[in-house]
Amino acid sequence: MDKAPGIPSLEDKIRTLIREEPGEHMRELLREAEAVELADVFFGFSLAEQQMLLGLMPPEQAAQVITELDAPTLELLVVNLPPHSLAAHVALMEPDDGADVVGLLPPAASKRVLEALSREERDGIARLMAYEPESAGGIMDPDVVRVKTRQTVAEAVTSIKAYVEQVGLDDFFSVFVVDDRSRLVGVVPNWKMLLAGGDARIGDIMEEDPVSVEAHLDQEEVTRLVRDRDLVTVPVVNAQGQLIGRITVDDIVDVMEEEHHEDLGRLTGTGDEAVRAVSIVQTLRDRTPWLFIAMAGQLLAAGIMRIREDILITIPQLALFIPAVMAMGGNTGVQSASLVIRGLATGEVRLSHFRRRLAREMIVALCIGIVFSSILIGGGYLLTGYFRLALAVGLSTLSTITISSTAGLVIPMVLRRAGLDPALATGPFLTTMNDVLGIVIYLLTAYLLLF
Repeated sequence: MDKAPGIPSLEDKIRTLIREEPGEHMRELLREAEAVELADVFFGFSLAEQQMLLGLMPPEQAAQVITELDAPTLELLVVNLPPHSLAAHVALMEPDDGADVVGLLPPAASKRVLEALSREERDGIARLMAYEPESAGGIMDPDVVRVKTRQTVAEAVTSIKAYVEQVGLDDFFSVFVVDDRSRLVGVVPNWKMLLAGGDARIGDIMEEDPVSVEAHLDQEEVTRLVRDRDLVTVPVVNAQGQLIGRITVDDIVDVMEEEHHEDLGRLTGTGDEAVRAVSIVQTLRDRTPWLFIAMAGQLLAAGIMRIREDILITIPQLALFIPAVMAMGGNTGVQSASLVIRGLATGEVRLSHFRRRLAREMIVALCIGIVFSSILIGGGYLLTGYFRLALAVGLSTLSTITISSTAGLVIPMVLRRAGLDPALATGPFLTTMNDVLGIVIYLLTAYLLLF
């Protein structure tokens, strides 16, 4: 939220106190601020200043701030914190957050941090790090409330209280029911536990066959399941069906934001670069490969024009419409690809829909092409007074729009079928393909109609 005019922002207040002597006033300011507010302004300070601010915070608050940091700031900070200092922060985090932080470190530094933790903390984080970061196991919280079917409600409440106090669990929405082999067999919403009598047996009040996810399932699939089923929390099980953790809706929100930024970055050709990227080298590494692809396509298009420059020399008015032909094809292709990628990500578009979507997209592309090619034929004739030239512009625009729009559908689906990320096919790839095809189609159409 923007600050009101004349009122110093939190960042301004911190900077003022840094210039002065950061003592009790700074400690008080930091204690009064929310962790998310501090994390939001942290990227603006130098690494030394960030370390100094963390040292002035209460340990629990410092751990919360670290977990709220954006990825580039977090990565730069944790790799520069002393292992014993980072371990002290990790020990105060939820296991899934701690695993994320430790996972950013090089192997040697990660080992030193884990060695500085207690055996219980180390084992919990190591179990989570065994899963892929973007899987259900990678984002789950292993602290999960569980009871047995044979317990009474009174016995279950007693065991739940003991577990909550032991692990410091601050919230849970459902109580999961397991058998003697720790396999998930049911769930009891909290409200049912409150309303049931103390002598009621858990097996009698539980809801059987709860929705669960396997630990190796991709986080996008978990997000889709939570959204479609309106779940607040979802249990995570291993291959044997044993309960090993839970994923709550706040984790899902984080995943949705992460996936959105990731797909948007790939769509625009900036890869995993963050808005607050702190490394120029990383920024260059993320952007330049895609720009090389785009440049190669432009050079190829220029080479084609060079080969058939006799057409452009004979009728120079043809050059007036090259941008229009290329732009119309590129824009419709990106529109089509964006819708397909979004649909694949949300589950609204599936590979089984390919033929139906292809037929629909071709009809839409033809309709759009007819409308805009007609406009370009009329505009081209008014500008040049040469009908066959205007007709060449219109027909090539119709062909380019149809091909580009169809490619915008086909390429993401083919990549998904091949097990690749469909977002990689958009942006520079699609526009480069369109530029080359657009020039070829335009010059070929002009040659057939005008020579």
